[in-house]
Amino acid sequence: MSVSVSAIITTYNRACYLEKAINSVLDQSYKDFELLILDNSSTDGTEAVVNRYNDDRIRYIRHEPMNISQTRNLGVRLAKGEWIAFLDDDDEWLPNKLSAEISLFNLSSSDTALVYGGFIRVDSNGKTLCEYQSALHGSVLKDLLMLHDDFTGSASNPMLKKSAVLALNGFDENVKTGEDWEFYLRLAEKYKVAVISEPIVRVRHHHGARLGDRLKDYIDLEMKVMDRFERIFQSDIKLRSFYLQRLGGKYIRLGNTREGFKYLFKSIYTNIFNGYAYLQVLSAVFGQQAYNRCHQWYLNIRRPFRA
Repeated sequence: MSVSVSAIITTYNRACYLEKAINSVLDQSYKDFELLILDNSSTDGTEAVVNRYNDDRIRYIRHEPMNISQTRNLGVRLAKGEWIAFLDDDDEWLPNKLSAEISLFNLSSSDTALVYGGFIRVDSNGKTLCEYQSALHGSVLKDLLMLHDDFTGSASNPMLKKSAVLALNGFDENVKTGEDWEFYLRLAEKYKVAVISEPIVRVRHHHGARLGDRLKDYIDLEMKVMDRFERIFQSDIKLRSFYLQRLGGKYIRLGNTREGFKYLFKSIYTNIFNGYAYLQVLSAVFGQQAYNRCHQWYLNIRRPFRA
């Protein structure tokens, strides 16, 4: 079967949400797609949910346990479409999602490898928390490094050119969390992105533990990013100071105060005008608990619904 888009749902033990995710794909106004459902060895009846559907566009693949990067790469290898669109099992596409992204790809330059749109954050019950209008487009590497924007908000948002994904060797399977951000950085180094401002996906925000809570994994990722883009970090003291400050804060939240202070002082030494680093040092002086309270207060004020 020849198709233009490969929709790929990655799932593990989320049978309670999976039906809505599948329906949101099947209800797309754009119909030239296949749907791959990659089941990471679920034990909650996920296969039974999929078996309710009688649609020859659906391919169900139950595979051995893998990390998310390995699963995404498996989907890329199995995909028959020219474009790839991932969907997390607890998110939902709006009906115009594929149509809008295909139209934008057709209007964009040949070096565009990713298109995406705005998104709606919802809580675990589907209640709207906030609506986000995306804006970054063109050459966005520096903006992504500086975290100026929530960008896609979720891996469920963008559509990717398969040839570009393959040229970049897919997702880094050594990255345990933040694999989509790491991949977008490498993509933005060589390709352009295009944006649809209006929302095209509903992203579910959970209040429980998430991948983003794995501080040590994120420390490893940010160090990897600093090494990968060393030339940029060496030429931009604000960027370098920003990452050193972030590393210091994460170490303090982990309870490693000594390492935390080391990175915070490196951040200040790199850029003496980094006011946030001074504030972090001040709050950390009163101990990890005080620091964590200040950090949570900052998150609630700055980005209350960020995953």
